[in-house]
Amino acid sequence: MLDPVPGNDGTTNKRRAAAKERREKGLEVANTRALILTRSNGEIESYDGVWPTNFHKGIPHNCYGIPDPAAFGDFQTNLSNANVTAGNYATFNVALGPIDAGGSNKGTRADGFTAVTAFHSLIPEDKKKPEVPEKRVKARNWESPLGGHAYDLEGPDAGDVGMAAAPSLGDGEMIAEMAEVYALAVLRDTPFETWNKPGTEVKVGFKAHDGEPGDINLYPIGPISGIIDDLKNLDFFKPYPNEADPATPPDRRRRARRVKNEELTLDSMFRGSTPGAMTGPYLSQFMLIGTGGEEEMGGMPDDGAKDVRNTCPPGTDASGKTLRAEDGYIGYGAQRIDQRIRAQLPGLDHMTDWTLWLDVQNAAKVNGLDKFDEGGKPRFINTPRDLATYVHFDQLYQAYLNACLLMLEYKVPFDQGMPSGNGHLTRGSFATFGGPHILALMTEVSSRALKAVRRQKFQHHLRGRPEQLAAMLTLALHHPDKLGTAGPLAKSTMETFIQQAPNIAGMVDIRNTAQNAMRIHSQAATDEAKRIFPTRLDEQNDCGFSPDDGKNYLLPMAFPEGSPMHATYGAGHATVAGACVTMLKAFFEMSPNEIKGDAVGIDQPLTPEDAKGGDWWKSASMAERFMLKKAYIPPSDPWAATLGVSSDVGAADLTIEGELDKLAANISIGRNMAGVHFYADYYDSLRMGERVAVGILQEQMATYNDPASMRLRTFDDDRLLISTTGTGDGKIELLDGTSPDVWWQRHVPQPGGVGV
Repeated sequence: MLDPVPGNDGTTNKRRAAAKERREKGLEVANTRALILTRSNGEIESYDGVWPTNFHKGIPHNCYGIPDPAAFGDFQTNLSNANVTAGNYATFNVALGPIDAGGSNKGTRADGFTAVTAFHSLIPEDKKKPEVPEKRVKARNWESPLGGHAYDLEGPDAGDVGMAAAPSLGDGEMIAEMAEVYALAVLRDTPFETWNKPGTEVKVGFKAHDGEPGDINLYPIGPISGIIDDLKNLDFFKPYPNEADPATPPDRRRRARRVKNEELTLDSMFRGSTPGAMTGPYLSQFMLIGTGGEEEMGGMPDDGAKDVRNTCPPGTDASGKTLRAEDGYIGYGAQRIDQRIRAQLPGLDHMTDWTLWLDVQNAAKVNGLDKFDEGGKPRFINTPRDLATYVHFDQLYQAYLNACLLMLEYKVPFDQGMPSGNGHLTRGSFATFGGPHILALMTEVSSRALKAVRRQKFQHHLRGRPEQLAAMLTLALHHPDKLGTAGPLAKSTMETFIQQAPNIAGMVDIRNTAQNAMRIHSQAATDEAKRIFPTRLDEQNDCGFSPDDGKNYLLPMAFPEGSPMHATYGAGHATVAGACVTMLKAFFEMSPNEIKGDAVGIDQPLTPEDAKGGDWWKSASMAERFMLKKAYIPPSDPWAATLGVSSDVGAADLTIEGELDKLAANISIGRNMAGVHFYADYYDSLRMGERVAVGILQEQMATYNDPASMRLRTFDDDRLLISTTGTGDGKIELLDGTSPDVWWQRHVPQPGGVGV
């Protein structure tokens, strides 16, 4: 009879004791990781009663955007769980929104504080019936503010990973970050493939002179060369001495923006922080290509696993037409996924009016007022607005699931350190080390990453969103006294930005002026579809403050509701990006090497010693594994049926791991393009997500009976090996000799100088 070892013959079950022992060994693996101590930048204690750089969206504000101090105090207490013990329900009774707004919460509000008492924004009662009277919006609530208090039983606990302190008010880095999000806002409708041409005109939306109210035309306001000139002029981006080995977090983030430590260029600006993200077209091939037909997919290596291609038949559509990579359809079982998106209306931004900006800070729920370009069919991502639209509505691991499906469809082999598959004569990979395993990891690591980043957002840093910082800096130009002790520093910070980046500053003001004129103009439209903005209750009277003409530096937002209702640092999208891409790089074979075999003809996994060999760290190209002869870009005509082809680089120049790194950067920085995140949010969150994924893989190693290993090149270009002897251990090695503890703490400065 069958009797698995440890035995279970129907009378005894020795497996249970063995499983308990393995779980305990997994706990030992987790406890070997270096301790993480997270520190904020301290600004929450620096500017008493104002908090210009801390997140307080949703708290009641006065007309200058200053939060109710009693409500903000309650907010901090409730976020800390300081008033709740385990086993008791956390009510989170915090003042939310104007006192008389629908969906608001009374909470505790300060006596004598003059809070805004009503929303000024109006929306139609029924979008399909414009004749129906308008109504005020309701309040929205905070998203998982206590999620960071939940514990994890696999992978690093949310408290065992961390991030460096965020940039502070007045720092050169903070000025550079604001310049970047302002620049990305004005570039929102400029196609990616024109960015490296100095004569490209930056265009913004203006009301159409010959159209109906609500019609928008795009008009040029200056060359893109003015943007890069400004960025290079910022103190933070100027050459610094001794940058060969950057030590502090700002040093690392500065260096990461430049190729080979050279100055910023039109080719390198707004790119990711790895060499792969800097190479070739701006958009990753994984956001564009589809599953190729049989001819294009011929000759691919056989990984010995079950054929997961279940298209109808593989490489064809329902009519039998052979699909090509440039058609942009990904096989998904008997269905297919279209890489195209439903594009939003170009030239349309939000929150450029102080009163409507203030409503959003007071929690106005204007979600769902997005306007889509109904005149065309779905199209490939072509502009920053398109990418912002993608990351507005995506499921967080969606892009990486698509990338995983593409690699499975093209039969990219799994890491050769695994004990099955990849040509093994008798042991294929499926439930373990196969397609279902990696597909499950995409969702598994996402949930862990989100809890970890929620703890950083709400329980540690509480950094304000770009929309808030831009408003506070604008306020400082007009009324620095309203910002208390922060006023002089905020004013000088904004004046420095305007002086060093006059082109970007001027473009932002022009864009905001145009948007506000269009908003008022669109209210006269009788067709509700033309009324493309939330409406103000009274255009003649504002809430008590409005920026002067020529000094409106509110951040134009891609989303009507602006940012989500949680702090900016870290970034959920970027943490999930780092986690999911790390899983893909570890699970799939990134090198072009052939299967390693032994004398008896049954392939054995790579040993850790094998994996240290230089040949196993060469990078397979998209041409080698995906059989692509070309590198694809969005078509010049955004409504074209197929992708365009890059004239500057071929598929052989793009590596799989580089395009995965670029995918993580595209999704993360796509949020910056929407105006909801900064560069530091991307950079540090990406690396925290990487550590969440490595920790999960390390602990899973303790569950295997076979010797096994996975290897990956990290976002900092380390060669990292995760391995087990099959006896309940899980080991991390850095092949340059770096200690795993040093690697684990690298981006979180610790007492004693570790990570500094």
